[in-house]
Amino acid sequence: MTAYSAQQRRYASTIAMKLMALLALCYTFYFCRGLILPLMIAAFFALFAAPAVRLMGKCYLPKPLAAALIIMVMLALAGAGISLLYEPAAQWLERLPLLGSRLAEQVEDVTASIDVLKDSVAPGKSATESIKSAVSSGIMPLLSVLAQTTAIMLFQLAAVVMFTYFFLVFGDALLRNMVRALPSLHAKKNLLSTFHAVQDDMSHYVLVVSTINVGLGLATALAMFLLDVPDPLLWGTLATLLNFAPYVGPLVLTVLLTGVGYFEYQQTGQILMLPGVFLLLNVIESQLITPLALGRRFNMNPLVLVIWMFIWGWIWGVVGVLIAIPLLVCLKIIALHLPETPSWLVVLDATTTDKTTLPDLRGS
Repeated sequence: MTAYSAQQRRYASTIAMKLMALLALCYTFYFCRGLILPLMIAAFFALFAAPAVRLMGKCYLPKPLAAALIIMVMLALAGAGISLLYEPAAQWLERLPLLGSRLAEQVEDVTASIDVLKDSVAPGKSATESIKSAVSSGIMPLLSVLAQTTAIMLFQLAAVVMFTYFFLVFGDALLRNMVRALPSLHAKKNLLSTFHAVQDDMSHYVLVVSTINVGLGLATALAMFLLDVPDPLLWGTLATLLNFAPYVGPLVLTVLLTGVGYFEYQQTGQILMLPGVFLLLNVIESQLITPLALGRRFNMNPLVLVIWMFIWGWIWGVVGVLIAIPLLVCLKIIALHLPETPSWLVVLDATTTDKTTLPDLRGS
């Protein structure tokens, strides 16, 4: 009994230490996000762009020049997209207060039936004024935060560009030095095979997912164009970007399209048409196209994905939500190439072939 109790105490202490280490790691990522986030994004970009740099190197183009050309092409594409969509996005942001005013006017009749709650929320104000003030108090701080974080975002963008360039130029040399530092030939081979396997699998995953998301964005833009919705390219671009965050991203765009429908139309059927069409396209993409294109290897439990995205959203904000799934896929690929597969990989699977039934403990 004493030995068993000692074993239980050791097991509990081990679990406690692991939880404390996990919390310490999360808070480290949170408080050091200004440094870690640009490094993480640059590492992802370098991982995907490295094959192109090697291909250009086979054409006798120096690696520093090849890396600079690739980065300039990426920046040019991003700049062209931002310049194309900046004006319509700014116009919709300017229309947000008007949308709040229209919403307040529409629900005035409904709020009149709950005057008791109205007095507790904003004494001395009408229901419409209360809603308008609530909308304004929510929008203005958001615009203020966006304005204050512009300089930080520009600094982090410059850091990402710089880190990506150095990863592309000197990453292979760093990998060779790491291989040389390993003591045995077996360890050297394992590191090289794992690195190349992760690079190939991640490149395949990002290429397939990006192609699917671009296809969804084009289909959304075409649908919005056929429905005569203003700025269809803006909604198609948002559909492409937000779909990198499964479940959460499409939900955000559904809410946005509902607001657009409410702003553009009067009848309920017309208002719900826009989010309904997008949801139909998203269901086709998520339930048919993506599983067929990626296969079971990248299929993961939706609950785990949502929890994982919310954790990284808390740590790194919107960017954390967007890179959470590629990061989880990268960790899963690395774990699959380890000598002993970690047990937590079983938790990630969306389906299982194990027919074991859970024991019924209600009668115990």
